[in-house]
Amino acid sequence: MPDLHAVPAGQPPPIEAVHTVAELAAALSGLRRSARPSPADDPPTLRVLADRTGVPLTTLSNALSGRTLPGTRVVYEFARACGLPDDELAQWTEARQRAADNRRVRRQVPVAVAPAIVPAPTAGTAAILTAMPTNVAASYLGTLAAAEAGRYLTAMTSAAAVECLRAMPAYAVLACLNAIAPDTAARLFQAEESVVAADQLQSMPAAGGQAVLAALPVAVAARLLYEMPRAAALGLVSGMPTEWKTRLMADAALPTALAIEVLYSTSYSWAVAVLDTIDAVRAAKIVASVAPDAAAGLLAGLSAERAAGLLVRTPPERAGHILYEADPQHAATLLATLPAAAATAIVAAAPHTEAAFLLAAVGPDHRAQLLAEVEPRRATVLRSMIPLARVALAQRRPAGGPAEDQVVAPAGSGAGPSGRSRIRRIGVDR
Repeated sequence: MPDLHAVPAGQPPPIEAVHTVAELAAALSGLRRSARPSPADDPPTLRVLADRTGVPLTTLSNALSGRTLPGTRVVYEFARACGLPDDELAQWTEARQRAADNRRVRRQVPVAVAPAIVPAPTAGTAAILTAMPTNVAASYLGTLAAAEAGRYLTAMTSAAAVECLRAMPAYAVLACLNAIAPDTAARLFQAEESVVAADQLQSMPAAGGQAVLAALPVAVAARLLYEMPRAAALGLVSGMPTEWKTRLMADAALPTALAIEVLYSTSYSWAVAVLDTIDAVRAAKIVASVAPDAAAGLLAGLSAERAAGLLVRTPPERAGHILYEADPQHAATLLATLPAAAATAIVAAAPHTEAAFLLAAVGPDHRAQLLAEVEPRRATVLRSMIPLARVALAQRRPAGGPAEDQVVAPAGSGAGPSGRSRIRRIGVDR
């Protein structure tokens, strides 16, 4: 089944180009993803949009599925709930009309079969249910105990089972998902639209949801977690084995904000091991996104070469903030390990106080080399500030290395004196 939601966040397809039901669904999905008050916020879930619009959750799910044509009111209310101004709403209802005009007419077969004539459970019942009209099969499954309905859903084709689940009430869907084996649920989630599967997954009890996550390919799990509110995603991930979290952290589909939360959910030693093994560009993005004191704590656990490799990929001013929060001796080591151009860029971009502090921490020869490459006027100011920076350097108490049962403190935690403590105790490795 094609993924109609493979649209970059914040870049919905142009509504003027929509001419089919599938294109309309993709545009609506992209619009939902872009409806964020700020880049740090999660896109609204279908439940939130259902509350805002008064449109049932199943109707919104169908609108995003690409298999049914939503009504004009549904499209209008959906677009408005996503924050579009009134003067842009007409474009979306016009697109809906184009999709309706171009939709291929399918012959409607009258439904005259009553659920009561479905034969008693046999080996062929699943095949019969697959061949039935979806609403009839779903109605019959809804009359069964969850375990029995789950057996038939397991035996049906993924596409037919997903169609039946879409037509069943939410409480019945949840009961069936809890009754079937995790690998079966994972198979069905892969055949479902990501936004719908994510909503179903986060509705499951934590243990069941985690079992399904473990059965999913990591890339698919990352995509579903992306569709959830961050708190719900972290609630599922926090209970997963450390080995699985390591694979998840390496997947580029996992949003950086959620990756940071996952990093904070386990031990310091694991966090450092992850940053030491995942792609350097991704690791550098994580380091650049956490608080400078937390980033300094993470870099303290890495080799000087790896830490310097991540700093090279970090904007110079941000790298300066991180080095300022580091143990002075470690900061001097990293500056010496960095390529000369990168070290000079950090000294040139950091605030004067921080730059002077870093210059005071390095040896005189290295200091002279860095100042020789800095713009002359700035170099003169920094030279005048170095004596005071040496005093501050002497007053700063050296920080010890982090213990094995500690983890980097979250941004804004304010842990420790002057907010510069870089670790917090959370217990042993899971």
